[in-house]
Parts: sequence; C-alpha cells; structure tokens
Amino acid sequence: MKSSMKWLALIFAVIMIFTTACSKPSDNAGGSASPGADQSSGGTKEITFWTIALSPTFDDYINGVIKDFEGKNPGVKVKWQDIPFDAIEQKTLTSAASGSLADVLNLNTDYLKKLAALGAVANMDELAGDVKKDYFEGVWSAGEFQGVTYALPWYLSNSVQLYNKELLKKAGFDAPPKTEEESWAMSKAIKEKTGSYGNTIKDIHLYLPQNGIKIVSDDFKQAAFNTPQTLEIFKKFQQRYKDKLIPDEIMLNQAKPQEWYAQEKIAFWGTGPQLFRQVKDLSPQVYAKSDAAPALVGSSGKVNVAIMNIAVSNKSKHKKEAAEFAKFITNGENQLKFAQIVAILPSVKKAAEDPFFTKGKDSADPAEKGLYLAAKQLESSENMFPPVENISKINKAINDEFHKVMLENKDPAKALSDAEAAVNKLLK
Repeated sequence: MKSSMKWLALIFAVIMIFTTACSKPSDNAGGSASPGADQSSGGTKEITFWTIALSPTFDDYINGVIKDFEGKNPGVKVKWQDIPFDAIEQKTLTSAASGSLADVLNLNTDYLKKLAALGAVANMDELAGDVKKDYFEGVWSAGEFQGVTYALPWYLSNSVQLYNKELLKKAGFDAPPKTEEESWAMSKAIKEKTGSYGNTIKDIHLYLPQNGIKIVSDDFKQAAFNTPQTLEIFKKFQQRYKDKLIPDEIMLNQAKPQEWYAQEKIAFWGTGPQLFRQVKDLSPQVYAKSDAAPALVGSSGKVNVAIMNIAVSNKSKHKKEAAEFAKFITNGENQLKFAQIVAILPSVKKAAEDPFFTKGKDSADPAEKGLYLAAKQLESSENMFPPVENISKINKAINDEFHKVMLENKDPAKALSDAEAAVNKLLK
C-alpha cells in the first residue's frame, strides 16, 4: 500500500489533485545546496534543481538524467533537492522573496504564475525559444504569463473515458458519447433504463473554456465569462440537476467517481488512463466489461491537459547552464524514459509518437488503450487555465457559485454576477 501511494503522488501531482506528500528529501536528493548562490569552484559551475515529491521513488531516474547531463556538459554540476508537496508553495514563495530560489525549478502551473507575477522566473522565450517547435503547441502555452513564456512543459496528464459496455447496451447504446451534449442525452436514457448515472459533473471551470468561453479578458484585467452563453449553460445544468441526472453525492464530495463506477452506479468516467486500474482493483468484473474512448469535447474541440513545468530562476548565476538542463530533462528521450517508468504523458511530440504509446491502439485492456488515446489527444490538448495569478482562487470562485445554482437553487444570473465580482476582485 505504501508503495502504491508513492506512485500515486506523481499521478496526482500531474492532475493537480494532490494528497499528502509521501516522500522526503534524501541524501541522494542533495538537501544541503544553497539555492541561487554562485558555487563555482575550480572552474565548475553548480546549479541547483528542485522537484516536487519525486524522491525516493524516482531517485534512479532523476540521478541518471543528472549524470548524463553532467557527462555531456563538463564543468557543470547539478545539485538536486526534492521538496514534499505540502512544503513547496511556502518554500518557493519565501525563496523568491529572498532571492534564493533554486536555479532550476519543477512547478505546477499555478505556482508558476505566482512566481512569474513576482518576476522570480526567467524568460524562456529568450533562453529556450529554439526548442519551442519540439513541444505540443497547446502544452507549451501552459508556461505563459501575460504573453511571455516562463517555463518548459515537462510531464502531463489529460483525460479519456472509461465506459461500461453492458450498461450502455442496456440503455440502447452501442458506443460511448463523443461530445458533452451527447453525453447528457445519453445520461437521461441510462438513468431511465438502468437507474445508473451517465455523465457526472462537479465543477464548471474547465467546461466553460472547452466550449469557447473565456474566463478572463484578453488583457487579463477582468472576468469575461458572464455572457448569455454561460447563463444558458448554468440554466441547463440547473435543470439537469432538478431532473436528477447529477447526484448530490458527487457534487458534495461524498462519493468518489472510481468507486461509483466500480459499483456500476455511473456508466462512464472521464479521467486519466493511469487511474483506470483503480477500478480493476475495486472490481475486476466491472473492469472486464469496460473499454476506453476519447475524452468528451465541447464546442472548442479541445481537451484540457494538466502540466508540470520546468522553470529557471531569474536570479540564477548560471542561467545559460540552467536553461540547458531544463531543455535536457524535458527533451524527448528523457521524457520517454520517464513515461516508461510511470503512467504519464510527454510534452514533446517525438516522444508521444514512440511505439510505447501507439501499441495500445487495439488493446483489450482499457488502461493500455486509454494511454494510446491520451497520447493521440495531445495534438488537441490545451492548458485551459488562463495565464493569470490566483487561478486556483478564480476557479474556486466560479465553482462555488455554480454549486449554489445546483444545490441551493440560486438564480443563475445572480450566481454569475457574484462570480464575476469575485473574480474581478482577484484580478486587481
């Protein structure tokens, strides 16, 4: 159990659903470095590298990448330190304020925006613009803050569908839904004929951009989602809730979708394919009657992708060497090696084309097929979070009002107005 939790720490980091950190800095992870200091000695340039909750599970991989880099770059030494997730925000913000950030940093998109707003991370358009073409376009944009790129994308996760073939057949369907709209029409039939739920939704912050609705304005100064289209969406979901197509247990976090899927209470579940095996552990019988399908898409045709990034400190004494290491650890070869250890997706196009991902095309195993589909979707995957500070608080403000529309029957127009006011306050 302890081992599986260590593996899940990385997965949850990717999809930004972190649980408690399950790793601590080790001797191999270089906990004694003094970040940001000029540690050159005898012609050696030392750069520090911080990661989030990767040690000790991935010590061999990270140390191997560092060894290869040092071998290819004589005179450069990389000192690695792994930070538990529950300490990373305080450590990065405190270090940014004191000018003592590590030279190279592993950051999720939210923390990246915060550091970019503080001017703490370097312009990667200038330091690493030569490799931009190697990365998926929608993924590269995750490193942007107000028009400037501040990080290279590292490892990723997007969602596909796991669906119960037998439940769909009982409801009269021989294929899973392809779009959000289609999923709700199917959900009604599934509920009527089987008693199970179809689509389930808890939050709305990704649904809006997936359907072409901007969360913030192009100048990043005000909310942009309070539109007639959004109002109709809120009204539609309020009616779906009244029609009992959306369960209270999911809305209130009283039930976990993977458990409900394993109990055949829901017919399809959208998540990263790396989590499909949770269903197999809970119910091998249900897993055996399941298959994988592409993610549900809105009118934009885009799939959201969760991203971990690699940034360089703006106060690094060795920016050039730090940027070279950032490019090295995120290159196709090293990302492919990482993906072969743990179920993540690469941000580099060449790595995603490897047979490791394409071999699952015709697999009977939903997780293997799901990995193939997830990698294939990278061409249409995009970071849906707007490039502004406080994005987590902005998303929460929108979702809180959406929940009130459903659970408290709040007037949708009033909810949108209140959400708009809350977001505008956060953008000041």
